[in-house]
Amino acid sequence: MNVSETGVTPRKPGDPRFNTVRRLPKSRLEQLLAALVISLVLTGAAVLIPTAAQRLLAFRPSATPLPTPTPTAPPASVLLPDELDRALEGVVTIVNSHTFGTAFLIDPQGDFLTAASLVAGGESLRLVDNSGSMHTVRLVGIDPTLGIAQVRVTTEGRPLPFGNPAVLLRNDPVVLLANPRIENLPPATPAVVSAATDTQLRLQAEDLPGNLGGPVVGPGGKVLGILTGNGTTLPINLAQPDIAQWHGQQGTEVALAPFPSFLVLRTNATTSPPPSSGPTVQAVSPSRVSTGQATLVSIQGSGFTAGPMLRIRFVPLASPSGAFTGLAPTLVSPSTLTVKVPAGQVVQDYVVQLTNGDGTIVSSRTGLTVTP
Repeated sequence: MNVSETGVTPRKPGDPRFNTVRRLPKSRLEQLLAALVISLVLTGAAVLIPTAAQRLLAFRPSATPLPTPTPTAPPASVLLPDELDRALEGVVTIVNSHTFGTAFLIDPQGDFLTAASLVAGGESLRLVDNSGSMHTVRLVGIDPTLGIAQVRVTTEGRPLPFGNPAVLLRNDPVVLLANPRIENLPPATPAVVSAATDTQLRLQAEDLPGNLGGPVVGPGGKVLGILTGNGTTLPINLAQPDIAQWHGQQGTEVALAPFPSFLVLRTNATTSPPPSSGPTVQAVSPSRVSTGQATLVSIQGSGFTAGPMLRIRFVPLASPSGAFTGLAPTLVSPSTLTVKVPAGQVVQDYVVQLTNGDGTIVSSRTGLTVTP
């Protein structure tokens, strides 16, 4: 017997142990091979199926998503709230014998610019400021070609600054302003420039007849034009030669127009009253009473006090006679008084003069109109 160097007897071809695998049944070999093939297939599938699945998912058509509605962007704000309040301080109402429109303050001496059609023809006029007070009017000048006019009134207010209308382009937003005291006319109406030339601006806006003569303003509350017709605006720079010419003229006083029944005043204006350390009178409701009957009116304000000195006097706006004292003044709260207007008073406009309960006298611009 041969022994190898490893100490293991080598097998010879004739050795029965050499043919151990060959002695396995054929069917057994086939089973082992089949099991091996199946194992290899399953192993490969385990590796390939996730990758294939990912690729199939990548190529699988997905459902078309529903379009998300895009919200319409709100129009750009032309004026900040404080800019709007400041601008409205200089915007008033012009009343003639058959209609009313708008005017705006252009200088500290009380000159107002408006539309020529509102004051032409020697009509009687009345100015209603944004506190509700009524004023007689002096007609300073009319330019029928440009469609503008200037009137003068002794009243308080904030002149509106002028801007440069040349900066306006098509689709630029602007705002039409009106007296905030008028109930049936919005104080601020948004508009869009539909066409702009050197001599005219066309506006797309829901303007009303009462907007005629009013200012068209842009950012900062600067006047860019004056509304002279339905959707038609005169660039403000074209009005400046007339304004310079009319500045030194005295004007002609015009008869006081009757207060129209179709003009409704708000009890409270949209602008804030100027700050004051003492009592103030801000509104009268109702603002129109009939001379044929006694009427109880309410006066709103601040700082009212009761006391033996409490008195409310109504002083004519444009006449040296006709003042009267209200009856039974009553303190309802520090911001509300009531007083009776006796029947038989002169038909005209009055302003309220309050003597507070402590003797403090307050002269206001708040108006009361006595009608027939």
